[in-house]
Amino acid sequence: MFQIYFALISAQTHSDDMPSYARAMRDGDFGGARQHAQRLAGADHGAADAPALQALADAALLLGHEEDAEEHYRRAQKLLRLSNDELRVLSCRNAGWQALSLHRYSAAMHCFSRNAQDGAAGAAQKLEAVLGVALIHHQLGQQAACDEALRHARELAGGEPDGRWALLADLLALDCAVQLRIRCSAGLRDHVFWQSAAARGDHHAQWQRLANSMAASDARRPAPELLAQRHAHLALLLRLADGERDAAGALASQVERSRRWNCVSYAGSVQVEIALAALAGEQVDLAEQALQRGQRADPRAHRWSLDQRYCQAKIAMLKGNSADALRFYAGYTGEALQCLRMETQVIKALDGVVREAAGPASDDISARLPAKYRRAYRYLVDNYRNNDLSTGEVAAHIGVTERALQMAFRERLGMSPTAVLRRLRLDAVRAELLTADGAADGILRTANRAGLKSRSSLIRGYRKQFNEAPSASVCR
Repeated sequence: MFQIYFALISAQTHSDDMPSYARAMRDGDFGGARQHAQRLAGADHGAADAPALQALADAALLLGHEEDAEEHYRRAQKLLRLSNDELRVLSCRNAGWQALSLHRYSAAMHCFSRNAQDGAAGAAQKLEAVLGVALIHHQLGQQAACDEALRHARELAGGEPDGRWALLADLLALDCAVQLRIRCSAGLRDHVFWQSAAARGDHHAQWQRLANSMAASDARRPAPELLAQRHAHLALLLRLADGERDAAGALASQVERSRRWNCVSYAGSVQVEIALAALAGEQVDLAEQALQRGQRADPRAHRWSLDQRYCQAKIAMLKGNSADALRFYAGYTGEALQCLRMETQVIKALDGVVREAAGPASDDISARLPAKYRRAYRYLVDNYRNNDLSTGEVAAHIGVTERALQMAFRERLGMSPTAVLRRLRLDAVRAELLTADGAADGILRTANRAGLKSRSSLIRGYRKQFNEAPSASVCR
């Protein structure tokens, strides 16, 4: 479902500088939005418009053209005249949505959580990042953390003059509540991935909140058509989950209208949602038909397709095919465990700022670098505790000049190799200070182990990166 929210966020981002693009996105016309961006970017890209290239990348990502999106993002970041801080925020944002589109939740979370805390990020950029955090927590069944992020998103949206940000946050809260209500229904109790959700979504309260927000929309900034369609879709899903077979026909008509979006990934995922609702409503034949339509709409294999695997197992069981049911369910539970092991170790809950959690840091920086320079970053990660580590040594390790290394890091990350090294060291210091052993060792000794020698540099850099002094972390 992330496609709906990414489209609406992209529309909000470009509503002032590219109103035609934003209008097409809000109407669900992703192909039309792409054409608007292409015209503004220039057909030959000889004198490309950087914001248009950024919008073009968003549209390409929605339409499933991941390689085109990556190239457009790269060119936009190169052409935009931004400070290092602004480039770092934009690079994190782009990498986050690219990772989320590929279901790489831990990498996406690290990008979004960085922007949510980054002092250089604007209010709308932080709001976008927090919505991304909420989406990821929901996809991993961490509903308490998702609700926490959504509360923070509403607070940020309350400070925005455009009420459509609040509508977006309210729709996502309702979406999450409805999805959880269906997946945790009595008929789907063996969908174990979702039964472990820490909280239950109250879709009645969320429904009223969104209705109030939509009613309060003014004529100048009405509720987007895409939002209204998703709202209607959720109502029909609940009816089908309650056993109303007639809702399936209305859902089919709505899905048919959404085909003009040309969003293959949404076309597949929305049929899985219908299959789950049909199973919850004890309509096995409708569930099987929806699952088949989804596989035809999007035949690609996706990372962590847990709901689809569960539906296959449940349908086989209800049809009396115990051998296939056992085989499908074993595949489902195996993938669910693998997802939890790989993704959730580095996922962090949001509480205004992101709380630290045990586990290795997600490699979002590596994801934003070309293959050659990933080796340089990996060398930094492996050797950051070395006090004498220099950019010249790193450049020599991968066979490039120091200037080339500097330029590649600044262009892709908005940070120099030295800044990345400093961030790695400060992250290590903070991780140790938040443990009992690290706090007992003392701040300076802990910093020295991480490769930091200067006390003044430690305190200044730590406060800038984490918005608190090292001593405040020790006191937690």
